[in-house]
Amino acid sequence: MTRETADAFWGPDAVEHALKYEEPDAITDELAREIERRAEKLPPGAFRAWTLTQPWPRFCAIVRIVSGEAFREELEDMARKERDDDDG
Repeated sequence: MTRETADAFWGPDAVEHALKYEEPDAITDELAREIERRAEKLPPGAFRAWTLTQPWPRFCAIVRIVSGEAFREELEDMARKERDDDDG
């Protein structure tokens, strides 16, 4: 998914606020699979409603996944590790 998808679900201000939260729940494969299952089965409004019933730290983790931010961070971490390996 993309930032545009997240903005469409929750609005740009809410997405920005959630992405700035410093203690979101952990991004797990289980959470990613749950999001994928619900996104496939539920209409957009019902998916949005489900996400809004989640506790704030979990909601922030969901926003990170839906917006693609979690994936970008993972890529940055991989690149950083490669650079560290090359330097070491």
